[in-house]
Amino acid sequence: MVKLWEKAGLPAGVLNLLQGGRETGEALSSQSGLDGVLFTGSSATGFHLHRQLAGQPQKMLALEMGGNNPLIVDDPQDIDAAVHLTIQSAFVTAGQRCTCARRLLVKRGSIGDAFLQRLVEVSGRIVPDAWNAQPQPFIGGLISAAAAERVYQAWQALVEQGGTTLLAPRLVKPGTSLLTPGIVELTEAHDIADEEVFGPLLGVWRYDDFAQAIHLANATRYGLSCGLISPDRELFDRLLLESASRDRQLE
Repeated sequence: MVKLWEKAGLPAGVLNLLQGGRETGEALSSQSGLDGVLFTGSSATGFHLHRQLAGQPQKMLALEMGGNNPLIVDDPQDIDAAVHLTIQSAFVTAGQRCTCARRLLVKRGSIGDAFLQRLVEVSGRIVPDAWNAQPQPFIGGLISAAAAERVYQAWQALVEQGGTTLLAPRLVKPGTSLLTPGIVELTEAHDIADEEVFGPLLGVWRYDDFAQAIHLANATRYGLSCGLISPDRELFDRLLLESASRDRQLE
């Protein structure tokens, strides 16, 4: 991308790419001539930057961090459309977006049952592959093999805590980052940590009424984004008023 900017005529030195770890970031953010920091990344790093720049109001700080984002599915009229939206929200870019759905809240009943059955069926057909594979895959790999292993271990931990596997994730090729989506029901599980799993892993909770759905959706310290799939306009209006998230997606 930087090379394309240079080819487009951007003067040298206006845009610079520096790669590194925590020490590199700390060195950049501690520069005396710094006017501001725009950061996209993990909550842990964002909190560190917030502490580092505390007491320096002359420096602008904008943080876009992680989320344990809820997606509420409330008796959709078109189950296939709801499944499509859910898969796009949870598994696009192999779940490596801050606003991806991590917690799927599904209303109890026959419609919710049919939706989940169809979601598992379609998600089970998703097989990640290389970016240049033919036919082009819906998702590729995670950022690294270690990241894929962390997501896989997170699924195992949820099962050990009482979760029920609806769709087990698997490595397509050992030693790679090609991990298929995983779905685990956590309605009856207890003491589930409020943590972001940055990959194609979706937790499912069932609820009885919309008040309970709102309560479950707001049960996170992140508050980044939330979504609702429903044919009922009144539920959208209610979510806008009662959701603790700042970014709301309504379908």
